[in-house]
Amino acid sequence: MFDRPDRLALLGAAETALRDEVLPGLEGGARYTALMVASALAIARRELEAGNEPARVVLDAFAELYGQDNVHRAGGDSGERVKALMADLAREIRDGEYDDDLLGPIHAVLQTLVVERLKRSNPRFLEAREYSQPSRC
Repeated sequence: MFDRPDRLALLGAAETALRDEVLPGLEGGARYTALMVASALAIARRELEAGNEPARVVLDAFAELYGQDNVHRAGGDSGERVKALMADLAREIRDGEYDDDLLGPIHAVLQTLVVERLKRSNPRFLEAREYSQPSRC
């Protein structure tokens, strides 16, 4: 737990060894599998690096939609609160509660959820794309 190298360093070393030493010698299905493993290692490393920051950002967005008190009442730690609030939001969307107004706070929450997920799973996508607020047509 407190030893060196820590989890981040181990994940980084495994990712680097896989990409730099193993992948160049692979072809076909084995190469594809190794690329998936390297991607999974990179995602795990980014999640560890991010810590609780993504949950805090998402909870702040939910607070704009539901109010700070309701976010805290969702219970549990920040990860459990995010899951509970996402389930509530999914139910509300399915029930049509936002059909007349998908802009504003609801859009901000959805965009925050997507951006925070992409920061860990595919940060290059965010770097290559620009986001803009949808227009009211």
